[in-house]
Amino acid sequence: MKRVIPFLFLALLLSSCAPRVAIVPIPVDTPPYQIIKMASAGTKDIKGFKAFVKVTAQERGKTPQSLDGVLYFERPDRFRFTGLAFMGFTVFDLVLTSDKFYFYRPSEGWLYTGSREYFKKFMAENGIQVDPEIIGRALFLEKKEGEEFLAEKSDGGYDIYQARVAPGILLPRMKAQYDAGLNLKKKVFYDSLARPYLYVTMSGRGREVLPAGETAGTKDLQSAALPASITAKDIAHGILLTVDFDKYIVNPEGLDKDFTIEGAQFKGIREVR
Repeated sequence: MKRVIPFLFLALLLSSCAPRVAIVPIPVDTPPYQIIKMASAGTKDIKGFKAFVKVTAQERGKTPQSLDGVLYFERPDRFRFTGLAFMGFTVFDLVLTSDKFYFYRPSEGWLYTGSREYFKKFMAENGIQVDPEIIGRALFLEKKEGEEFLAEKSDGGYDIYQARVAPGILLPRMKAQYDAGLNLKKKVFYDSLARPYLYVTMSGRGREVLPAGETAGTKDLQSAALPASITAKDIAHGILLTVDFDKYIVNPEGLDKDFTIEGAQFKGIREVR
């Protein structure tokens, strides 16, 4: 695997959320800095988005379960998903901030909150095996301390790696596979022992259909393309997760205010430890 100066690929990895559609084929001798510029041009200004989605989860040997909802995401790691039932009634509301989570189910009435480290355990105890953070990892990836970015040309495209630096060794954390036109096709994530555990594929381009009066702060998806569908195969938990995006609103005004659960008549607040 050919080493490339790590900082050169920072822009590419930060903007690797989108399957881009190249206007013309990319020459095989295109230098790395030019590839990075082309790959990052359409997504570098995306700070976050609001999207209407359909989520389908299938655990090994079980019947698929689907749920419509509204997804909010703000880089680098703030997330909200409001699950909706028929006629738009809220099934549950989930918020993840940098250090905490909040979970509210109107039918129950309690607001649960705790540090982010307890989030997955809490969700599993409540029968929700899907890790919603998969969506964030699939769409955006921020460089972490102690990691490098590497690249090599592959058959018919490019492979971009994120690797963790350890004494005398580089441990892969993620591999992003692009075709010759720099369209992002697949990401593979690795655990601490460099074993692949999560395979994410992206297809299509999102389509933006904004209601009247909701154009402020948005961007044309021709220059800020996001996938129309994400499929994540979680080997560790035997779960296949599919997220179909119906509509994106990119960089909506007031996005930072969407990561609080307000206006509900809580029975009380329960701390999760």
